[in-house]
Amino acid sequence: MTPKHAVDVAVNIFGKPFQTSLSLLSLLDRSRQHLNKIWLNFEPFGSKFDKLQPYVIHDYLRERCDIPCEASQPDFWLARDTPDQERMADPAYRSAIRYQYAWERSSAPWLFIMHNDVYFIRDLLGAMLGQIGDAAAIAEIGQCWNCPAANAGLAGSICASAPCQRQHYQEFSCTATQLRNLYREAQKSEKFSRPYDAGCIEADFSEQPWPLPECRPNEWACLINLAKTRPITVPNGDVYPYGAFKMCGNAHLDIGVAWFRGIHRHGMACKHINVRDYLKHWVGTGKKSATRYAQAEDNALAILKKRFPDYIEWLEKKAPDAMRS
Repeated sequence: MTPKHAVDVAVNIFGKPFQTSLSLLSLLDRSRQHLNKIWLNFEPFGSKFDKLQPYVIHDYLRERCDIPCEASQPDFWLARDTPDQERMADPAYRSAIRYQYAWERSSAPWLFIMHNDVYFIRDLLGAMLGQIGDAAAIAEIGQCWNCPAANAGLAGSICASAPCQRQHYQEFSCTATQLRNLYREAQKSEKFSRPYDAGCIEADFSEQPWPLPECRPNEWACLINLAKTRPITVPNGDVYPYGAFKMCGNAHLDIGVAWFRGIHRHGMACKHINVRDYLKHWVGTGKKSATRYAQAEDNALAILKKRFPDYIEWLEKKAPDAMRS
């Protein structure tokens, strides 16, 4: 029987072999006692900058780790596309949605969704389990750096409100007209925001203007009460899959936003935790900057050599050519 506090881990992997390895090995180092199973989902396309295949961490975990690990690779690649609603009844097609393979197959009550470019320095899972309470999920809430509602001047002048804050996001409210004006004024003042005023508010936010277009439990480290939310989420319910992008006007709603809005329609909410106290997060897939990608990979390799020498020794035997270059 799976313990009630057992956590499954879901990771979507596009390249980044050293960062992926560091992400998983540091999670095991800090939070192994909470783990039930690790689910690795490999994108069907990889990065052209890698000399080491990202699959090696799966081989290592299968050989050397006492935590079960399962790998999958979908037949379809959605990239940032909105899933085709007419194909959502097909399990193989749904598996192309990030984290969905684990979401539908996990036997654990909790699912921890994480990026493959993080480095855990403390036991984040223990802290999350201790603080989540009856919330649907716990994570760093919101991409507030993109959101005009987080700007004190705009929130005050348009909504007569204090700015929205992730720790108290449920206290902020606005009408659809106010939301549209927030984005329009942000564009005029050249404060960065995505163009959600261009058709998105009419399409998705006119009847439900809140939660806001940038509000979600951020996917780089998010613990979800799977037992509570899976029954209402596709394919079992009407809530949009957590890992899916959604076209909204002329822009995308990011991963987790539509799911976040859906669970609130069902009367659920999420809790904020400052994950930066527990991990470091690197970004950059290499699609735009080969130099940035290489620097992030080199940084991860240097930490692996220092913190996880057994893995490096294993890698040198498994892929000697890649490790010599």
